[in-house]
Amino acid sequence: MSIIISHKDSPIHFSLNHPSLNNDDNEENLPVIHCQISSNLYFYTVLLSELSSSSNFANIFYYLVRQFNNKSYRKRLKYIFSSINHRQNIIYLQVYPKINQFDEWINRYWASIQLSVLVKRVRYESSWAWLSTLGGGHSCLGEISAEHAKEAEAISKNQIRLSSEIGDPNALVKSYLFLSLSYLQQKRYDEVRTILRFQYRRIQQKDITEDRLPVMCIALWKKMKYAIKLNQ
Repeated sequence: MSIIISHKDSPIHFSLNHPSLNNDDNEENLPVIHCQISSNLYFYTVLLSELSSSSNFANIFYYLVRQFNNKSYRKRLKYIFSSINHRQNIIYLQVYPKINQFDEWINRYWASIQLSVLVKRVRYESSWAWLSTLGGGHSCLGEISAEHAKEAEAISKNQIRLSSEIGDPNALVKSYLFLSLSYLQQKRYDEVRTILRFQYRRIQQKDITEDRLPVMCIALWKKMKYAIKLNQ
């Protein structure tokens, strides 16, 4: 026997199949049961998702609907559905209004959270790109001007703050490497050495996925060694 689950406002139908345990006359005459859900589409979507992902939940729901005339099964259905009607081979299940309202509230609240995260991420990407361009220019000029090296330092610190707020480990490591370059241009070798050693250990961790970071770190270390040698 199959149970076809549907919603009047949704084109998606779900077929719930289960081997029959009792081959009585009623099952032979009624091989398919149509179960129409009356609810908001959010509840309906979640119900279909659970039915498709959990065989245990699907089996329980199958028996509850198939034997809804049974007093104990009908009582369990009543926890969710305020109205249970049967007409020929169609069962109509109507969800409690409070559950509908609660689901809609959850949906709106979750959407507002996702929108906030999305807006924050877009602003972060925009700010990061702008700071990287500006910082790159000052960093290039920092090779011949201490003033530009200090500007690059300030921009790198802003990038560190942004990366920490958004929780981007790759960008955070990269920001510290940019900062170490500005310190290197200012001949602050002890600070450069400390940053590079710490960040190189940080790069070995699993959440760091950008392949260029180890290369950048090693290149800066060699650049520092060369700069120290020139100044001796």
